[in-house]
Amino acid sequence: MGKYASPILVDDLIYTAADESFLTCLEAGTGQVVWTQRIGGNYQASPIYADGRLYFCNLQGVTTVIKPSRTCEVLATNGLAEGMVASPAVADGALFLRTKSQLYRIESGPPASN
Repeated sequence: MGKYASPILVDDLIYTAADESFLTCLEAGTGQVVWTQRIGGNYQASPIYADGRLYFCNLQGVTTVIKPSRTCEVLATNGLAEGMVASPAVADGALFLRTKSQLYRIESGPPASN
């Protein structure tokens, strides 16, 4: 049996990432498809919602950030050298991403002093 990313509910919309490169947004009340967008990659890690954004991490190491809405608006794409199977996590304002051999903590903060 294959591994699949869990869907995520934000407001009245459900977002899913298929293993075949597609994100789909559905109305929670009716199940009607609102939009489907091909973004590339294969997905097993479940998406998360943090700070008004949805984060989808694929097996190829790319994280796609989208704005939850009735249209597909990709805010950013970022890549890491190794693929991601683990779902991302958020704590204390930081995003944690685990690749096959590394754990990354990503956060914004004051510039480093010289």
